[in-house]
Amino acid sequence: MGYRVFLLNRALQSGLIGFSAFNHTLPDNIQQIEICIEGDTESIEEFTTDLHDNIPVHAIVDTISIEPYGKRVITIMDYMHLVQVEQLDKGIPAILSIQSSQEKMLEKQDRMLEKQDVMIGKQDQMLEKQDQMLGKQDLMIDTQKLTNKEIQTLRYELKTEMNERFNKIEHELQEVKNALHKHGIMA
Repeated sequence: MGYRVFLLNRALQSGLIGFSAFNHTLPDNIQQIEICIEGDTESIEEFTTDLHDNIPVHAIVDTISIEPYGKRVITIMDYMHLVQVEQLDKGIPAILSIQSSQEKMLEKQDRMLEKQDVMIGKQDQMLEKQDQMLGKQDLMIDTQKLTNKEIQTLRYELKTEMNERFNKIEHELQEVKNALHKHGIMA
């Protein structure tokens, strides 16, 4: 993968005027690249020498054979255009697939946002109910404070009343004791 572009770059560096490279699958699924080149003797020699000496890291090259080719070779510029068209031919479906995937993702996001809107609506309702409950709690607290104040007032009034009665009873009891004592009934 990418070996043809690597070879095209080497052909440009070597000064070739014609270049083409095509992938073939042989029996037993063996991959083969057929390269046709055209140029002056020095450019061809530089390219073929470089072909043996500089193999890309990820390429698996078992053999390189060089044979004469008697037919017309397309210009290196035409081959570059051909590679660009091939890449566009591969790229456009990939872009369309990405676009389709993005549209599906956007639809899912829209559905998720709709669900979130429903959840936010429910949360708003819950918050309103909590506000109502807090309002009721505030009323209860106010009622408790009022009740506590009334109880404290009643206790104070009851204590005052009881003290007055107790004092009155104590006073009356003392008068009874004095009267009994005065009449000699009590010593």
